[in-house]
Amino acid sequence: MNPTSDVFLAVARRWLTAGLLVLVLCSRGAAQSAPEQRWLFVFDTSFAMKKCLPGTEAEIRTLLFSSVGLQLHTGDSVGVWTFGRELRVGRFPLVTWDAEQAALMATNLAALVHKQSYTGDTSWSALQPLLGQVIRDSERLTIVIFCDGLGTVDWTPYNDGINRTFTESLAERKKARQPFVLLVRTQRGQFTGCTINFPPGALNVPPFPPLPEPVKTTPASPPPVVVKPAPVVVPSLIIVGRNVGTNLNVLTKSVSENISAPATNPPVAPVVPVNNLAVSNPPAPAVLINPVPPVPPPQIGEVKILPPVSPPAPVAPVNVLPVATAPTNAAVAPAVPANLEPTNAAPATVADDADHAGRVLKYVGMGLFVAAAGLIVFLWARALRRPRGSLITRSMQNDPRPPPRQ
Repeated sequence: MNPTSDVFLAVARRWLTAGLLVLVLCSRGAAQSAPEQRWLFVFDTSFAMKKCLPGTEAEIRTLLFSSVGLQLHTGDSVGVWTFGRELRVGRFPLVTWDAEQAALMATNLAALVHKQSYTGDTSWSALQPLLGQVIRDSERLTIVIFCDGLGTVDWTPYNDGINRTFTESLAERKKARQPFVLLVRTQRGQFTGCTINFPPGALNVPPFPPLPEPVKTTPASPPPVVVKPAPVVVPSLIIVGRNVGTNLNVLTKSVSENISAPATNPPVAPVVPVNNLAVSNPPAPAVLINPVPPVPPPQIGEVKILPPVSPPAPVAPVNVLPVATAPTNAAVAPAVPANLEPTNAAPATVADDADHAGRVLKYVGMGLFVAAAGLIVFLWARALRRPRGSLITRSMQNDPRPPPRQ
């Protein structure tokens, strides 16, 4: 066969092996393991149950041979308790259910029930608190109780219905010499169903509700950033000394030159307010005799003019001493970036689904398998179509030299 065909076949075998491996991994990933289930068989050993012993043993074999109506699955754990005036635990080992061992387990369990000592009355309180602890610690639990119907049940949400059914059917059960079979199911510590059964009839097993899906929690989004507008900066207060010239125009011009325009970009650092304004040359108190007409204040600040103490005299105007202070009630907010925008977008949740990924991988594996199979068929057909001749013919066809001249 052509060496090139051998190489192609080797590559095809590798792809076929890879496709089969992908299919196996997909089938394992798609299969979901069933939740753990526990079964607890409880037998009443009161004096009245001794007459029901043949019916109890027959019911045990019926339930185990049928895997409790196919509700008892391979791998489930099975425990056995007995109770009368007190609870007895550990007389039968905890076993893992295997349908192939049903006959052996039914024989051993019937022998255990047969050799019990049946005396006294039924005490339902003996099941607590150990039974309550098992209910709380079990993912899914099925309790099957063989009893005589005497006493008062007080540990389930179905107490009224159970006790009423026991009272109404007690005479018929005694006459038939058959026990009651009380079946209770719990899931994650909560009661999910209850039935009272009358052997030798079929056992009614209520189904479990579906398990709640895990809740996906998303982190809380940060609160929106509130941008506070910067407060308006009030110009500083300017006080003029007591010696004021008579020329009001010069005074107004001097004040206007010494007042600086407000900054367009206020400082970022907060300004400490000053409550006590210190003046280097405080004016002396005086009585206003001839008040000077009020001068319209500039738009950027406030000017306070005090009259002189002595009679007016022409003197040179005193230089204006502006004292820069901060407004008493103004505070500058911390600098905030101009382009800062609040964001309330919650992080995207992961929408990957395990079942969907399993199906995609399964389709990819099937495609690889079909491609590899097609490649193998193609190479095999190509090898079969290649013409075959004798060794002499092939050597003559492959000889590049021209034939000799005659």
